[in-house]
Amino acid sequence: MLKLIHISVIAGCFGALSLLPLPLASGSSLFNSTVDQLPTEERVLLRNGQPLITGENGQYTARVLLSTSADTVWSVLTDYSNTPTFMPYVVSSKVITVNGNQKVIEQVDVRQVFFVTARSRIRSAITETAKTRIDFQAIDGDLKSLKGYWLLEPIAPYTGAKANQILLTQVIEVQPKAGTPSRIFYDVFKDSLGESMSAIKRETERRTQ
Repeated sequence: MLKLIHISVIAGCFGALSLLPLPLASGSSLFNSTVDQLPTEERVLLRNGQPLITGENGQYTARVLLSTSADTVWSVLTDYSNTPTFMPYVVSSKVITVNGNQKVIEQVDVRQVFFVTARSRIRSAITETAKTRIDFQAIDGDLKSLKGYWLLEPIAPYTGAKANQILLTQVIEVQPKAGTPSRIFYDVFKDSLGESMSAIKRETERRTQ
């Protein structure tokens, strides 16, 4: 049976680098944001509300532009116990330990892959930098390795305007366990990133209403 893991909100959870708080006020630095610096095709895709997934062979960057507040996005990303209610394929998600801004989360994913039911479990260590970043790293489960981070960036519609959107970015590196067909794994994994971003977008929109 293939060992495949769906990257859910918890995937936004594992250790890496620290980041200075990003400005929430208006200004040219917001206009010259990550979105503005992307190639035209990618920028248009994001501004049309679609997730943008780039990368190959286990190294990916997933982005989606959300018309909501950082508070709302943060509430979705850190709602670990309720992840199965809005994320596809996640059937179980629970907080194992809490130590300040550091947590250990365990999730179980179930999906159909080529007429085979694939069930996978992953336990993740996460570090939260309030409303800005979540670092994550797998410490146990059905993957050889998994690490990365979620990043929240305020985005303004034009120069001098106040930020009215959040660019949510997930940077992730993953390797399957030995014996897993790597090409199938990476294809399924990359597709799951787009599904996860779309699910997060729907949930943030629901909570914004």
